[in-house]
Amino acid sequence: MKPAGKLTLRFVSYFIIFYLLIISGFIISLGFFAFFINGHVGDNIHVMTSYEIKDDAVVEKGQSVNIADYLVKRAKENDGQLYLFNQSMDIVDYTGDTCELCGMADSEIMALKRPGMQTWEIPKYYLLFLPTSPVQPLIKDAFQNWEDKGAISLELLQRLQDKNASVEIYNEQWDRVEVIGERYKKLDKPQLLEEKYDIFEHAELKQSAALEDGSTLVVRMPNPSYKPFEEPFNKAMVLFVSIFFGGHIILLIGVIFLSISISRQFVRPLVYVLSRIERLTQFDYSEVSDKSIHHQKTGKLKRKFKLFQPVDESLNHLSERLSSNERQIKLAEQLREEWITGLSHDLKTPLSSIYGYSTMLASEDYEWTKEEMRIFANTMQEKATYMDALIQDLTYTYQLKNKAIQLEKVLLPLGTWLPQFVDEQVSVKVYGDVILEADELLLKRILDNLITNAKKYTPTGTKVSVEAQNIGKEIMLTIADQGPGIPQEELDNLFERYYRGTNTTDDTTGTGLGLAITKQLIDLHDGTISVQSGAEGTVFVLKFKRK
Repeated sequence: MKPAGKLTLRFVSYFIIFYLLIISGFIISLGFFAFFINGHVGDNIHVMTSYEIKDDAVVEKGQSVNIADYLVKRAKENDGQLYLFNQSMDIVDYTGDTCELCGMADSEIMALKRPGMQTWEIPKYYLLFLPTSPVQPLIKDAFQNWEDKGAISLELLQRLQDKNASVEIYNEQWDRVEVIGERYKKLDKPQLLEEKYDIFEHAELKQSAALEDGSTLVVRMPNPSYKPFEEPFNKAMVLFVSIFFGGHIILLIGVIFLSISISRQFVRPLVYVLSRIERLTQFDYSEVSDKSIHHQKTGKLKRKFKLFQPVDESLNHLSERLSSNERQIKLAEQLREEWITGLSHDLKTPLSSIYGYSTMLASEDYEWTKEEMRIFANTMQEKATYMDALIQDLTYTYQLKNKAIQLEKVLLPLGTWLPQFVDEQVSVKVYGDVILEADELLLKRILDNLITNAKKYTPTGTKVSVEAQNIGKEIMLTIADQGPGIPQEELDNLFERYYRGTNTTDDTTGTGLGLAITKQLIDLHDGTISVQSGAEGTVFVLKFKRK
């Protein structure tokens, strides 16, 4: 995968993780909220529908048929009993410790009218919920005691105290005339009306009975199943808000740590890259090792920074290239200085000769013979000719460099063209039909330079061989001599302009630009030149493209 794709994938993975953390926190908060509400708010059995429970209300195991456990639990929470009837009105199963309806005739069960009773039709069976209010036995015993004795027995009083219940007597004018047991706030008469049966919504259970004298007996007690929705909902909302803000604080901390992680994996390498670029601008090409990014032993990038490996490698290559370029520039500068020094020397030396001889001729202190003046004149002419050739070669090299020389290519059959260079020291051999497309005058100058240079350094009695042949899609020319070879230092700079270890006092001719011009002419023909030199001689290899 490309670096851009890896970087995109890394960022996407980070933000997917971040998104999943947010969703997980939200789901956990909702789950905790639902759990809290479920634990503190009653599950009203009257809101059940037959559709909800028809598939799992009954558990059948062989001959045994039982009410499902979750319905048993719900019946107990709602202070009542569930009865399971078949279609023949037989009681198949029931909840609770006692069976209130067992032994009752079908007509008696059908005639039951108790607040909160409810039935559900399910496949093959019917469910009946029968409320069993804890006030019912108290009101029954209290009514009996009051009608018979006009007072409450000690046993009933103890039961009232155990349940924090009370028995109150209201006269016909609804004045509370007596309170037995726990004392509560006086009731208003409409409060005895039952609007609906909801065991969880009433903080207090109360039931009344009319006495023979017109008074009303009321039994009141706290509802043990009281689970109002508003109070736990408000607490749950406070808890939810607390969890919400607490979760956001945790999320903020997570974002900070995620940002630090991103910073470590993206910002730190970028700072490292920028520092390396800054070092490059200051011409510092040395390798940099950051202990937080590179392994101390191997120097390679750590695994979590592998994404930036192409960038690091590119910077390393760039540093090496810039360092190499700087070395080449310094070498070129050194060669340029040497070139100028040599050129100045070669110009100054003949000028000194010309100036010296001209001074001698102009002197009135001596009388020179014609022979002496002829010698002086020949020497001055020779030096002037050398300087003219040097200037022409310099001009020619710059024309070649600036591509001011136009080629006039023709097809040259080397088998008949190369023999013009044959003499006592030079032999020519052409293998096959070799036809080269080139500028004839420039190609002649190339070979003249190379052959003359080879003959100059070849011992007397040895041969210079010139060969031509087709090699694949190229034409190869070789000029080989049997000289002592070229030293490595000179070999490395052989084709540099004006390089020949300049010394005009040696018995050598030429301007020192011959091989430089030769290489430029070969480059102009889209060819290549290479040289191999050793103790057995030197071989120049020229290659040109075939047409």
